Amino acid sequence: MSDVIWVDTTRMHFDNSVRHKLTRLIESSGATADLSEGMRVALKVNTAEEGYDYGLRPEFVRTIAEAANAVTQTRPVVCDGLKLIDYWKQTRGNNFMKLTSSQGFSNETLGGHFVINGGFSGDEGDVFPCNLSDSELGGVEVGTAVCRSDALWVLSHVTLHPLVGLNGALINGGFDCLVGRARTRLLKSLNPYIFNGQKPPLPDLRAFQRRALESHLGVKAAVEGKIFFINYLWDVTPQPEFYPFSQNPVVANKGFLASNDPVAIDRASLDIIQEEGYVDVATVSGVDVMAVLQEAEHMGIGSQNYHLRRLS
Repeated sequence: MSDVIWVDTTRMHFDNSVRHKLTRLIESSGATADLSEGMRVALKVNTAEEGYDYGLRPEFVRTIAEAANAVTQTRPVVCDGLKLIDYWKQTRGNNFMKLTSSQGFSNETLGGHFVINGGFSGDEGDVFPCNLSDSELGGVEVGTAVCRSDALWVLSHVTLHPLVGLNGALINGGFDCLVGRARTRLLKSLNPYIFNGQKPPLPDLRAFQRRALESHLGVKAAVEGKIFFINYLWDVTPQPEFYPFSQNPVVANKGFLASNDPVAIDRASLDIIQEEGYVDVATVSGVDVMAVLQEAEHMGIGSQNYHLRRLS
């Protein structure tokens, strides 16, 4: 059974702000256990497309970056990969950096060096094995900001997702860490349906989900297992950040979760969204998210059995 720590941010006091609670979460969760002085930590975030009105707040990213820096005495690398629409249009890094800067993502505001995972081309990376006996991919190409770090912290703004049901630790710490051409290859069979606004056939969707989950194992190999997950349950929208619009959140503010198990933290996030927000994620997203979590568990990525410890 995996431990998941949850700090609820629905109630605050003048001496117990969100940033104070987030700091306590890091301290209580053992996030820094694998860190030591001089280590380079990558903090993988998911930034928003232009027109998406909800997303990670830079001040919260800074709080997490400062917690890593306190141990390593080295500013972490805060990173995200190019949005695939920029990658496909060849606008690449310039457009991405302008957009994220306008959203407050900069070296000054984040407390770390903000870079593109995969470089300005989106395709700078190295190949790592997925270490799965029945692997379909064999290996995956992980972006340089992630794979050339000593440890990885994955900070995910949790939303619903049209292909995997829930956009959280499993996707942000796996598929989203790959270079642009690798993500494009994994999506290739679904593109005709996605661009026409259609739901892909179930066999094609299941095949993509498996490959996306398998990529998580390659990312884990890239940082030699030194990976930690923080899920951000604020403004959980029906669409993920790569959409150029956003509908009203299905859940507004349920705080942060932390764990070293991506399956457990995503299952706990799902349970909180459904129980606290009275939302059926499968109905809203149109995807059987439980089947995705079961597949991840079957692959040995983590466990759906978790112990939830709640901080006040």
